[in-house]
Amino acid sequence: MTTPEHTLVGIHAAIAVGAHRRFGWMVIVLAGIASNLPDWDGLPMLVDMARFESGHRVWGHNFFWIILSSLIVAWSQVRYHWIESVCMRSNRFLPNEFRFEKSTVIVPLFVLVLVCFSAQAIHLPCDMVVSGGNGLSDWHIKPLWPVYNVGYVFPLIPWGDFGPTVILMTGAILLAKVPTRLSLVSAATLICLCAYLSIRGWMRGML
Repeated sequence: MTTPEHTLVGIHAAIAVGAHRRFGWMVIVLAGIASNLPDWDGLPMLVDMARFESGHRVWGHNFFWIILSSLIVAWSQVRYHWIESVCMRSNRFLPNEFRFEKSTVIVPLFVLVLVCFSAQAIHLPCDMVVSGGNGLSDWHIKPLWPVYNVGYVFPLIPWGDFGPTVILMTGAILLAKVPTRLSLVSAATLICLCAYLSIRGWMRGML
């Protein structure tokens, strides 16, 4: 999946389970950020394509990295409240209806760790089912790397397929239009995404 798609999957998943009602908007932002943390292993593309090919969807796409990064990010949020700080500063550039309100909810460390872990864990199957296409080879996900070097991929749709973007963005627009049914909208969005992946996978002979 692309970066915007991963971000929206994390946000919709957090809203679907009602995290916003109990812990406020900060955990939704955290879920969106954490959803992209595994893709740090794509950074070598900027300097060395050979390292990119060998490391992308490997170095960051495993549970050892997910656990470590979840602990670090969650601790840094508890210690420095960097999400609130950045969002409050961004208010000067936003119209009134989109400005962040100061968060007064104290979120326990274990909740932040769980949010980070869950958002990143969802990232792995998303990349397993969206892979290859347009001349690209399938990137195998190695969830237990470096202990086990076994990779998994189940390409239901090719990377770059615009269907997930349309579904996830439509869900985001509906969140703004129907603020009283946020969890329902996000849950329905994710169900539609799964249905789309299944149908496209069946059409491609993968199911």
